[in-house]
Amino acid sequence: MNTERRPGEEADAIDVLTRLSTLLPPRRAAEFGQLLADHRAEHGAAALRTDVSAHRRLARLAASLPPAAEVVADADLLAALSEATALADPSLYQTFLSHYTLCVGSLVLLGGKAADPDGALAHARTKGSFLVTEIGDAGSHLGIRTEARFDPARRAFTLHTPDHRAAKFSSVAALGLPQQAVVCARLLTGARDGGVFSFLVDITGADGRPAPGVSVSGPLPVGALPLPYGLVRFHGARIPYDRWLADGAGIDATGVLHDPQPSADARLQRTLSCGQGLWATLPSAMAGLAGRSAAMAWRFSAGRRSHGRLAPGSPVLEYRTQQHAVVGALAAAFSLRCTARAALSTWAGLRAARPSDGPGTAMTFSPWAAVDRSLALYKAHSTRAVADLVDSLQHRCGVSGLFDHNRLPGYLGFARAFDNAGGDNTLILLDAGRALAEERARPDRRSAGPGRFPSDQGRFPSGPTDAAWWPAVVTALQDRLADDLAAAASARTEALRRSPHRSLHRDLDLWNPLLEDALELGDVQARRLAAEAAVEGSAAHGRGWPVPQAADLAALDGLRQARCLAGPLLATGVLTPSAVRALPAAMDALCDRLRQALPDIVAALDPGAGLARTALDEPDYAAALLAAHGASAGAPASSSTSFSTGSSTGSSDRTGSTS
Repeated sequence: MNTERRPGEEADAIDVLTRLSTLLPPRRAAEFGQLLADHRAEHGAAALRTDVSAHRRLARLAASLPPAAEVVADADLLAALSEATALADPSLYQTFLSHYTLCVGSLVLLGGKAADPDGALAHARTKGSFLVTEIGDAGSHLGIRTEARFDPARRAFTLHTPDHRAAKFSSVAALGLPQQAVVCARLLTGARDGGVFSFLVDITGADGRPAPGVSVSGPLPVGALPLPYGLVRFHGARIPYDRWLADGAGIDATGVLHDPQPSADARLQRTLSCGQGLWATLPSAMAGLAGRSAAMAWRFSAGRRSHGRLAPGSPVLEYRTQQHAVVGALAAAFSLRCTARAALSTWAGLRAARPSDGPGTAMTFSPWAAVDRSLALYKAHSTRAVADLVDSLQHRCGVSGLFDHNRLPGYLGFARAFDNAGGDNTLILLDAGRALAEERARPDRRSAGPGRFPSDQGRFPSGPTDAAWWPAVVTALQDRLADDLAAAASARTEALRRSPHRSLHRDLDLWNPLLEDALELGDVQARRLAAEAAVEGSAAHGRGWPVPQAADLAALDGLRQARCLAGPLLATGVLTPSAVRALPAAMDALCDRLRQALPDIVAALDPGAGLARTALDEPDYAAALLAAHGASAGAPASSSTSFSTGSSTGSSDRTGSTS
């Protein structure tokens, strides 16, 4: 580890390789950057879904890094490494995430570091995965059926998949090298169900073949993240006692389990708390993708002329719609970077605090909001925001946005994959919305009645081109939606109480008609957290991370979001129709205000121009594209030159470099 970090601007630089140079010894940082560059070129023809190249690449990266537990313990380093790998190759990021953040992260969190005595996981000689999802049922995290049965005679465990519906899913289908996984399973001691714990399990042996008692399916292709995914089942696989990540629990000589956690939900929350590291660092990876995508789209648009008949030959950025999309994407990238920093700060606070005694949010739809609501919301917001942003930019770049070598398709697939991966966003938002409504229903949290919102007097503390306007508006929207949902839930509760019909699923009867409202409230709650992070970041931008006109960027992103939420803002009366009609003009004013500073803004927000450069970045895009594909400007292209929008087997075409 680099314990003598250099102070100054480098520690807060937007360029991710510059940041890594302050977090790692200079030689290691240079090696890591070179390895990422090599990976762009080396896996062009590899069928990643059917070979061990992902493991080999992970091992090569690990050779330039400290032991995995030290990486996991350093939040800034883990976030910067996550961002760098995601920018270079999203599939490599997924492999890195599974190994470092989830597998080794579980060992660190739950006291299982002794389970890796020879350092095979520490240095990625063995690839680590995390197996929690069971393929047959929705919401399987709340009803894990894989069993770890305690054998008192051997003081060991045997792992069992009760039926095919409980098969686990992860990127473990490429055989040939050793693999282990942290497996979430229900601990059974005699007839007692002890709740869900984690166990470190051999998936393959040293020879790369499935370990005894383990079966692995053939590869299941996933185009968005081309890795060797497969289904895993266990048939009495033996687990030594010290591979149980007991987290303070123990089984005495009589076979009785003693667990310091007070309930099954508290144990599940603790077991899945490794997700905090994912939610804290994934926003950094997403912010990197947003900044890189927005920078590419702006550079591409800045050199692009339109032959539309309104003004033939004019730059495409003269058109307001293109400005709103591309300059708006830069504003969103700024806000997402602020969200990423807020997520890391939240995680630091959680790590410093004493672990809670149980879930603070009820586990209704999933366990994720109960593990930590704010971090889960940061994850949900950043992944959805980046998917929307890249999707818009892909459209704005025309056919060039579809070329895999320009990276936007790979980044879009990656962001969309994490709508479900790492904790399903819809379930996170449902739980967060329901929890907030229930909090608002408590007598000490009820609103004071009419006049409690600034818009009730027809004004907010500032105008729409001010960075403080959107946080005030979205907070008012959240409060109104929460009050409305709390009132609706209370009315339904009373109606169900009076009903002569008795239901076996009273909670479902209560919430089923309100789920869309709960989902909307969860989304607005996430946007409020992001808005607060953006306005805080714009106020502090001069300290370590200079972004020109940061307050204007925060304001512009707020206007973008206000337009997306125009319906709820009007329906709740937070904004008037005239205020909503004025939003495009306010966006025009901010785009004009930002115009002269845009080159400096792009430079300040682009985290990977040296790591993930494409033809979109070049002043002469057409010449750069031709040069990247074996033809030079001014010469006829070879008959073999072609532009592919993808193939069914490779990932490198989705993430390869044009430099």
